[in-house]
Amino acid sequence: MKTGTALGVCIVLLVFTGCAHEQIYNSNPAMRTVSADLFKASLEPLKAEGYNYYNTFRFVFTNKSGQDLIIDWPDTYYLQNKRRYGQFGWQGLTFEHLKGLKEEPELTVAAGKTISVVISPLKLIGWKKEGVRKKNQSIEAGFTNGIIPAGQNGMSLAVRQGGKLLRKDILVTITLD
Repeated sequence: MKTGTALGVCIVLLVFTGCAHEQIYNSNPAMRTVSADLFKASLEPLKAEGYNYYNTFRFVFTNKSGQDLIIDWPDTYYLQNKRRYGQFGWQGLTFEHLKGLKEEPELTVAAGKTISVVISPLKLIGWKKEGVRKKNQSIEAGFTNGIIPAGQNGMSLAVRQGGKLLRKDILVTITLD
């Protein structure tokens, strides 16, 4: 009797385990674009290579004005569920860049030009053990991009023209299926 019950429990557990499925992340929309008189900007979550989760964003910025515009990176923030959650890092980030992020120069985009860069939220960056030991010997410096969580994610973009600050929020909703 006990053997039959134990066998039944094992079969039920095997069925549930066999029915477990991999979590797949989706973004709605796949890419969000915002536009203002002076610029157009888009943010697209990118899946980690070989995985079903997002760990970076592609940021594309087009200057539609007749003058240079400045993206103020120290005043541009990662948004998680509409709250500021730190700033962004980029591919090739080093320990020196990380230490001096507040002093990171603003990015000037010439009139009519477009830039594209892959960025990741700094607070989600993880550390590889071997990278910490070799922090001054490696461009990657032992960083690994963390999983961008489900919910609203995006950017509070700060753009300067002359002395005027323009701010636009760019948000996508990441879901788990």
